[in-house]
Amino acid sequence: MMTQAKGRRARAGSMPVDPSKFVRIDGPSNSSLRRAVIVGWLLSIGAGATIASCAVLPFNPEVQSHYLIAAIIGAAVGSVIYVRTNLRDGRRRREDFVRSGGDPTDMSDMMFGMMRGKRSEEGKWVVPEQGSGDYQGI
Repeated sequence: MMTQAKGRRARAGSMPVDPSKFVRIDGPSNSSLRRAVIVGWLLSIGAGATIASCAVLPFNPEVQSHYLIAAIIGAAVGSVIYVRTNLRDGRRRREDFVRSGGDPTDMSDMMFGMMRGKRSEEGKWVVPEQGSGDYQGI
């Protein structure tokens, strides 16, 4: 008798939902999710550059290019962290979305990373209500 897979491996494998049985699930448009991915990526680059530049301040470098080098490194690190976490979350949400009966056609894992929602106990896809009553990707 085989044991149930646990952790990351539990999500591996084929999707149990037949694509012919996909249902329409209300959610954000693809364009709003693309915008949210781009805005989040730009914000992570800016935050990484700012934090890295501020980290150099206590050393009081005489050469101004050290701030620029730190900002470039910080932007790269911020971008890598953003992409990795967004892809990881997006892959998990995509699988839950498909298991709920949603159609993931034309949506990348990055877009699912920005989508807010989860599978309920009943197996339906639930999007939390936003303060304004509208769905917002960020």
